[in-house]
Amino acid sequence: MKCTILSIGDELLIGQTLNTNSHWMSQKMNEIGIDVIHHISLSDDEKDIVKCLDNALYTSNVVLITGGLGPTSDDITKDVLNRYFGGKLIFNEAAHQNIEDIYKLRNRDITEEAKQMSFVPDNCIVIQNSLGTAPGMLFRKDEKVIVSMPGVPYEMKAMITNSVIPYLQENFQLPTIIHKSILTAGVGETVLAENLKEFEKNKDARIKLAYLPNVGKVRLRLTIKGENKDELEAIISQAKNNVVNAISEYIYGFDEDSFEEKIGELLIEKKLTIGTAESCTGGYIAHLITSVSGSSTYFKGSIVSYANEIKEDLLHVKKETLEEFGAVSEQTVSEMLTGALLQLKVDVVIAVSGVSGPNGGTAEKPVGTVFIGIATNDKQFIKKLSFTNNRERNIQLTGVVSLVMLRKFLMNQ
Repeated sequence: MKCTILSIGDELLIGQTLNTNSHWMSQKMNEIGIDVIHHISLSDDEKDIVKCLDNALYTSNVVLITGGLGPTSDDITKDVLNRYFGGKLIFNEAAHQNIEDIYKLRNRDITEEAKQMSFVPDNCIVIQNSLGTAPGMLFRKDEKVIVSMPGVPYEMKAMITNSVIPYLQENFQLPTIIHKSILTAGVGETVLAENLKEFEKNKDARIKLAYLPNVGKVRLRLTIKGENKDELEAIISQAKNNVVNAISEYIYGFDEDSFEEKIGELLIEKKLTIGTAESCTGGYIAHLITSVSGSSTYFKGSIVSYANEIKEDLLHVKKETLEEFGAVSEQTVSEMLTGALLQLKVDVVIAVSGVSGPNGGTAEKPVGTVFIGIATNDKQFIKKLSFTNNRERNIQLTGVVSLVMLRKFLMNQ
């Protein structure tokens, strides 16, 4: 079965509101074996709604609609759907009672506009709103299902979970979809694809492999769909093992594992504490490490030495080093590592210095030049890297690559 999601509201189109509803609904549809093929955001305009609904019903078995069910003049979805399906608005006692109860709970008198939400098309199944005032509506047309729900996320989620999904599962024979994710870091999708050529050539034809790159990381998603769940589980598990065998050196986790959490587990396993000395990242690496609950077990602190005088005063970087080699240099990062180990009294440190941009680059050290170092009291490793000309991306890349280097450093300890 295929699904189209229509999100109605001018606020979505002008960028005033982020459309998180479509993302969440897609996940839920996928979990029950329904393929979402379109996300469409459209205006509060009858012609637009009708045109998009026509197209959605042509391509999909299920159409999920959010937005436009409130009591204000720009909320036109209910009236448009009523005309589209040839219905007549009738009073719904349960919807009215729900609205009255909510207004009483808020110590407010029910308004005439709110009362209008008690009227629904006579040819729909009413979905009562347990968390708000506007009821949802479910229509059937030519064995297709159209569901209209409020745009308020928590109201929509309750309707999907408690009403829409049970209805679809009871009325349609849905397939099983299984996903397995393999998480990699420090390698690009081109290298991964090269290593997985043999796997892709020999894999079961029902297995789909997707490459989903992010900053410094790539998620590999294996997907299989069919009727026999046990058989599908066996096939995808074998496929996962084959992928792992081909690219094991790049893998840090599976499914919903967090890279930062896996780093923390390594530090705990090796009974090591860590700190950072950061220049160009301004504390971003410390932020990544401390995004994990319980990171105080291993993370002790950070020195954000953005200015040269802080490098000198707190990290004991020699003035002569800064003058001769510059703040962005292997020599400076080496001394930052030594100073951080002394000041923070930790087992391992990360130190970074670079040109994030957009200004500050030179012919010798253009924007995107970064030195990243990892050290313990008896070992240092420093690497020079060249990233992009975008400041935000350079900071993100420096953070992720620092943790990738830290992971390799710890694995070799």
